[in-house]
Amino acid sequence: MHVPPAWRRWLSRAALALGVALAVAYVPWRVAGGGDRVERLKAQLGALRDEKAALDAENARLAREIHALRTEPQAIEDHARDELGMIYPGELVITIEAKAPEARP
Repeated sequence: MHVPPAWRRWLSRAALALGVALAVAYVPWRVAGGGDRVERLKAQLGALRDEKAALDAENARLAREIHALRTEPQAIEDHARDELGMIYPGELVITIEAKAPEARP
């Protein structure tokens, strides 16, 4: 009986183990629809990145507004007039409401 050298036996065992490991990793992923799940997760990741970018832009705008309200008197006055409806003593405020256009027959 011929016995192959030790390095050849270990090489064939390693190749067989690698083949089995690849089969175990590949087959359940393909059978369970792993490709669809990966695509869904990629789409979800893209949506989350877009949402993060929008939130980062909003945070930057709010940070600029806070800085202006802390340092610029004109920004404070504008905010008090627009958001709080404050006016100086003796000022007269005239509010004009837009009239809806009439329907023509």
